[in-house]
Amino acid sequence: MISNNLGKGITPKSEWPRHIAHEERGVPLVKAVCKRLKTPNPFRDLAINVTRYHLLYHRAAELKNKTFFETLEKLDAFRRPERFEQFLLACEADSRGRTGFEDRRFDQPTIFRLAFAAAQEITAKPFLEQGLKGPDIAEAMRIARIAAIKQARLPYYP
Repeated sequence: MISNNLGKGITPKSEWPRHIAHEERGVPLVKAVCKRLKTPNPFRDLAINVTRYHLLYHRAAELKNKTFFETLEKLDAFRRPERFEQFLLACEADSRGRTGFEDRRFDQPTIFRLAFAAAQEITAKPFLEQGLKGPDIAEAMRIARIAAIKQARLPYYP
């Protein structure tokens, strides 16, 4: 897999040893490598998501519930759960790929899976039955999903 840390390679020397915003800096590099290698679009999209969102994955227990929900949306988890699962596996590989971390316990995959499952349980049906329409349904679902994520993350949330 293309490294999710490619952006670190173009961090200005004046910012070392920190690599602020290396996620976004890495996205154009990942796109360029994928184009050069003629990477199939599904793999390219996964590499871009891992590059862009891997730090949010690592901070799963710290994120605000709204940010957590927005991350699920940006990952298109509700429409493409199989790609979301691939994202989790790639991020876990990133975690375990460092010396000394191979056998360490990581709660992030569990937190993401539990929160996603809880949010996925929220459907439009009860809001339709209440007479809501269009954007009002979407907003009611957003609020309910954020609440479901909060409940699912309680054992992990600081």
